[in-house]
Amino acid sequence: MPDVRLLPFAFAALLSASLPARAAETITWLMSDFPPVGEQINGQPGNGMTDQVVKYLIARWPEATHRYLYANPNRVWSMLAAGEHACFASALRTPEREKVAYFRNAYLLPPPQLVYRPETQDAIRLNRKGEAELPAVLRNASLRGLVVETRSYGAGIDALLADPANSAHLKRLAPGNYGRSILTMLAMNRADYTIEMDFVMTHARAQDATLTHLKTAPLAGGAGLMVGGIACPRNAWGRNQIRHIDQLLASPEGAAMLSQAQMRWISKETTQRYGAAMKDFFRQLASPQEQEYHR
Repeated sequence: MPDVRLLPFAFAALLSASLPARAAETITWLMSDFPPVGEQINGQPGNGMTDQVVKYLIARWPEATHRYLYANPNRVWSMLAAGEHACFASALRTPEREKVAYFRNAYLLPPPQLVYRPETQDAIRLNRKGEAELPAVLRNASLRGLVVETRSYGAGIDALLADPANSAHLKRLAPGNYGRSILTMLAMNRADYTIEMDFVMTHARAQDATLTHLKTAPLAGGAGLMVGGIACPRNAWGRNQIRHIDQLLASPEGAAMLSQAQMRWISKETTQRYGAAMKDFFRQLASPQEQEYHR
């Protein structure tokens, strides 16, 4: 006669055997095809800054199923706001974005600069420090500005761009390719100025000699270095993913990878100016960033 004490365990085993196996976690990585931030090669991450970060995470996360979706800023932030099971690998942090996403810091970026055609030098009117006064540039009726819709340039600049008083002579480009064509449009005299990152300009000039004549100037009153990272939706699923991403990155090896992924694209001048702050930032990333998912 079977031991009745074992029957509950036998029933539980039979029940668990009849249940379907739990599906593997599926994560959609929202990617940007915007060198050197991200570079798409045959639908896969290439050699860009965020590509290296995603490859590092995936190599250490075999239990999940990973897929890539190359999307423009509108789609990225719509998906995150809707709580979809997706994470964005190259998210600039802003207060508005923190309302819809959890973040894990990964990048410390130099502030954007003004890029302009040399023929507009007199209209730009740099100050004594060689800086451009962005409000004055935006309101100058003789200048044609061009920026990317929905893309963040940092909280302070975003606020200026959102002010209707500054937008009369500003054109916003659809965000299909993160504005990869804007610099070419400047070179072709289809616009007079835009706002862009130092390392994006360095990469673009190396790829296209026609862009070397474009001039750049720091923006007066700039907010300084900007923090970027990986963003997942602000819900239970996203919180779990950010926690796991933090566990995978929080080590000297992970911090060194993050530093190398970014610093190889940063110009010598920018490194001289911000190198110490960047080194300290990446040193801190070797430790768990638990404050990100405990709030």
